[in-house]
Amino acid sequence: MGAITNRTERSVSRLTEQRIIEDVVSAMSDACPPFPEGPGGDCAHLAERGGRAYRVCTIDGVTLGRHFDLACEGRRAGAKLVNRNLSDLAAAGAKPSDALLALTLGPDVDMEWLLDFASGAGRAAAKAGLRIVGGDVSSGPAGVFVATLSAQGHAHRVLSRRGAREGDVLFVTGVLGGSAYGRHLDFTPRLPEGEWLCGRGEVTACTDISDGLAKDLPAMLGRSLDARIELARVPVSDAARLLERGDGRPALEHALQDGEDHELAFAVAAASADVVEADFRRAFAATGVTRLGAAVRGEGRLLDAEGRPAAARGFGHFA
Repeated sequence: MGAITNRTERSVSRLTEQRIIEDVVSAMSDACPPFPEGPGGDCAHLAERGGRAYRVCTIDGVTLGRHFDLACEGRRAGAKLVNRNLSDLAAAGAKPSDALLALTLGPDVDMEWLLDFASGAGRAAAKAGLRIVGGDVSSGPAGVFVATLSAQGHAHRVLSRRGAREGDVLFVTGVLGGSAYGRHLDFTPRLPEGEWLCGRGEVTACTDISDGLAKDLPAMLGRSLDARIELARVPVSDAARLLERGDGRPALEHALQDGEDHELAFAVAAASADVVEADFRRAFAATGVTRLGAAVRGEGRLLDAEGRPAAARGFGHFA
């Protein structure tokens, strides 16, 4: 079953907007609280939750033909939508709270696939404690499916891309590259790890790796710092090595550029780097963490250990 059908009796075009909304909400199950905190009115009415100083907001989406293809099961596409947002919340060290879901559906979207999508999104959200409290459904041209999620959480402090300083030590969690072999759909947002990093004041900046380390690490440091790293230390995934055998591109290139790894890159004040690294390894032995190098004065580039600019660029949406 794919997202698009040529059978009218299976398409969303046979149903009213209200029926589509009711069925999607039902498919998301425990992720949707009852009205007035959940779907059912023009707005959701939420009590303040979390006991934390900052409300953290993000928005991300998935588009048929860009983030998944016609062969993708609905539940996997739905989980990807939610987990992309959760990965952003993880980078802010936030505890997930609530979200709004917007759908743009062509008349030929398969209703069974759509409910499978909603079920996958609901399961991923409920697992993380993220409540889907409302949203919107609109029609689009044939062949179109776009889902956008606006998610919120709570954090104890501001942890973002902007706090890194010259001399900070740079780390990344997990392994990188080869996401096209399935991890772009099936990944685990680093929510516990992000919340732990947020609780360590020595951590000065954090971002999730969605467009590739070669792009996201320099972006975290801004235009006045370079990321000077030892390329041999980059944690290359087995999937990236498989891709190397298939397309001839070096596995390291895949690890730097492929994107959709959804690991966390973060910076730590140099004086505390050893302690934070050791504590992280004890707390998250299964995740793993790699020390890559340091932030140095520069102009927003990725450099190798000798200070030469790396050729890798990472993923670009428009170039």
